[in-house]
Amino acid sequence: MLAASIAGALSAAALSAAADEAAARGSGATGGAGGGSGPSSGSLKMKSEGATPERTFFYGKRKATYRYSIGGSEPRDLKIQAVNRRNWRVARTWRRRDIEPGTVHAVHWSGSTKRGRPASPGTYVFRVRSRGGGRADRGRTRGEDRTVDAYPYEFPVRGRHTYGDGYGAPRAGHVHQGQDVLAPCGLKVVAARGGRVQYRANQPGGAGFYMVIDGKGTGHDFVYMHLRRRGRPKRGKRVRTGQRIGFVGHTGDATGCHLHFEMWTRPGWYQGGHPMRSVTRHLKRWDRWS
Repeated sequence: MLAASIAGALSAAALSAAADEAAARGSGATGGAGGGSGPSSGSLKMKSEGATPERTFFYGKRKATYRYSIGGSEPRDLKIQAVNRRNWRVARTWRRRDIEPGTVHAVHWSGSTKRGRPASPGTYVFRVRSRGGGRADRGRTRGEDRTVDAYPYEFPVRGRHTYGDGYGAPRAGHVHQGQDVLAPCGLKVVAARGGRVQYRANQPGGAGFYMVIDGKGTGHDFVYMHLRRRGRPKRGKRVRTGQRIGFVGHTGDATGCHLHFEMWTRPGWYQGGHPMRSVTRHLKRWDRWS
């Protein structure tokens, strides 16, 4: 009996995931585009929906927005969910009461889970459920793509670039503590992770114009050196992921135009923390999706 129960639960979960996948793709499998037959059918019908932008970043300057409208003649209590397309786990749920039919409503998502942490990187689909959890019928839904790609970091140099010296490269009296990103002077530099500006200063014989930002929710400091001029955000101000903080330059002790980028462990940059040897690996990962 226990084996049968487990098998039944797994089968139900598999069918539910298959229905969600078919609905996200707009397929007619497993009961149509909205799963509108069998146990998933009901009076909740979608009229329109769509999500923008195509890509969003945790704590970013632009949140993902999902707009939707339902059919019927009576207000409904709904659950709206952002679901990871890879494993169909719910990252975030919004509960809305008395949603009027025929009116466009919206939820905004910063790329966080219900606990305020960054959602796993990947593609997410928005879906609507009735208060009791039943799927909406999407068979006659008008609208655009309801998926969005969500990521926890954005690559800091916004343009053509290559990689120079990495962590551990020899320097006079010390070793290189970060990763050089070689790029034309004047390219935009953005915050890889938003947070509070800890330092904004100039070191003519070393870092040149530089900025240090404590990455929200990471415990790490992110350091940007050799900027073309003093960065715009002042010390103590908060910046968003992807927000412009300066431009690639070659100020200070620099040969050629590049961004020198460092990551430091808690409690922070020259406050008891240590530079992270993994900085290059992190940058290349962000580079793939940014």
